[in-house]
Amino acid sequence: MSISKRQHQILSLLDENGFMSVERLSELTYTSPSSIRRDLSHLQNLSLIRRSHGGASVFRELNHAVPLNSRMEKNTTEKRKIAKNASILLHDGQTVMLDGSSTAGFMVPHIAKYKDIILFTNNMQTAINAVNYGIKTHCIGGVSVNQSVVLSGEEAYNTVSKINPDILFFSSQSLDREGYIYDPIPEENHIRELMLKNAKCRVFLCDSEKFGQRSLYRLASVNDIDVCVFDKPIPELSAKCRIID
Repeated sequence: MSISKRQHQILSLLDENGFMSVERLSELTYTSPSSIRRDLSHLQNLSLIRRSHGGASVFRELNHAVPLNSRMEKNTTEKRKIAKNASILLHDGQTVMLDGSSTAGFMVPHIAKYKDIILFTNNMQTAINAVNYGIKTHCIGGVSVNQSVVLSGEEAYNTVSKINPDILFFSSQSLDREGYIYDPIPEENHIRELMLKNAKCRVFLCDSEKFGQRSLYRLASVNDIDVCVFDKPIPELSAKCRIID
């Protein structure tokens, strides 16, 4: 059984936000609540989500991952703006690392404008895009995370531990009001921890919709990184790092 583009969008929203109500899904997809309920029933029949009173959440125990192209379609306007804002940190000759997030992938066209860049990433699709732009690219090998194009595992951890990039661009699923960054996937969280440890400049890319939420695993505080880049100002966030919005 296949799923529609809107159902892909619903999966993406649930993957990024955890539990969501029918009413909120209806608002974000511009769809009637009755249609959302039918979509949720279909996705539940495929064992992709768990229905509960008034809403649904991703059925993570089966390790189903939302395809990257679905995440790439989420908040594309905001992600392009974030990438453009973050591009002021680039310059010729840098060693750049991108994590596996779809948000970091939007940096590729901006990186391509600079000379003698060396790029490292654990996202196979981002690596292919970078090669197509003519960027000297290293794809960090490893094991696919939840059957996605993002690679992690011991091989990836060992490789990342030996790389000291000039700048790291990374994202994650959520940012709470205290300034802590979270993600629900432990493999992705751990490889980001290793990336953060070795990078000279650490840049967190985050669209404003993720603010005020928490996921399962805490990654870091914004006060532990160097720069936060948003699509618009978040006045409620108190942070010691540089903020670009």
